[in-house]
Amino acid sequence: MPLSERVIERLQEADLPLKVAWLRGRGRLDFMRAAIWLILGIKGSGKSALIETLALYSDQIIDLFGSRDNENLCWLRDTSPIDDILLVIGDNVDLNCSWPTVRVSDLKLSDILSHELTTTCNAFYSSQDQRFIGVGAIIDRLWLRDGYNSFIDILIREASSFLYSRMKIEGANMKEAKADFIFMQREMRHLGYSMKIDTIRWTSIDKEMRDLADYLVVKKTGRNSLPTDINYLYKYCSPIGFATMRPDRFVVQTDYPIGLGYSGLPKFHKLGGESLMKELDLNPEYGEEIELSTAQQVGDMQHAEIIRLAHEGMSQGNIARKVGRSSATVNGHIQRRHNRQILNGGECEYCARVGSDLSKTLITY
Repeated sequence: MPLSERVIERLQEADLPLKVAWLRGRGRLDFMRAAIWLILGIKGSGKSALIETLALYSDQIIDLFGSRDNENLCWLRDTSPIDDILLVIGDNVDLNCSWPTVRVSDLKLSDILSHELTTTCNAFYSSQDQRFIGVGAIIDRLWLRDGYNSFIDILIREASSFLYSRMKIEGANMKEAKADFIFMQREMRHLGYSMKIDTIRWTSIDKEMRDLADYLVVKKTGRNSLPTDINYLYKYCSPIGFATMRPDRFVVQTDYPIGLGYSGLPKFHKLGGESLMKELDLNPEYGEEIELSTAQQVGDMQHAEIIRLAHEGMSQGNIARKVGRSSATVNGHIQRRHNRQILNGGECEYCARVGSDLSKTLITY
């Protein structure tokens, strides 16, 4: 299957050379399959720039994680070859801009599928915990895809951020979070998603996760030696070569073939010291902090979901099973928290904090 016309136009506009000289075997970079790319390198080794370049070969892109300096917003620059971009923002955030936006609780899979690129960043949330909710919501929507005719590329800049987000959202320990990541890597390809994952530390990703990678990319390692299970790469690039590798160079292995690659710097890539929020004139306004759900507490978003399901006519027992709470908890949130607040003050504060249109609607059975 050839690259789509839109991808070809995008690559021509970006003008980014991507070359590989194969040192062992006769390999090739196949962008027309749901592959997992694992990219290892220290800070400043060019991992994000390479991920952005590789992503341009995909029909659609979901850029999930980025550094605290909002590097994901680089796609919004005039020099970016992508114009059709959806921004996912927190439920207690207002953002007036020329790009389409959607709040986390309103996000649908159809929103993601109808845009060329979907992204979110730190500045679109009032706290890190809220950001993890946003990322988790995007991931949860991806599981709903049924059938596909093109691949969507999921970018995870720093694998440990994904693991931490699952721990925060689901209350899982590290072992459970890693199991969730492994399951995601195994299953996403069946739903038509490819993945680009970068990591600073080899040990941040378990061996089972690493073994699922179709492409292993190693960039500058600095003073760190290659891990024992891949130090055979020293036969093709010396320790000094890895330690001092330029940001536009990398070593790639796919199955047996090993190659030395070159990738140019995207014109739209964010450089150190730049403020994309100022450059793009993005000024989010933050509302009252949303309470998060835990094993012991129903947070604002889950409360709003209970109210929405009840408004749609679902029984309290079925709501309890769907949200993983007891029937008594569901009844309490409908009667004592939601209805009583509306009767006493005219509005449910829990629904209001997440922007629910049911914040002033009584629920009756």
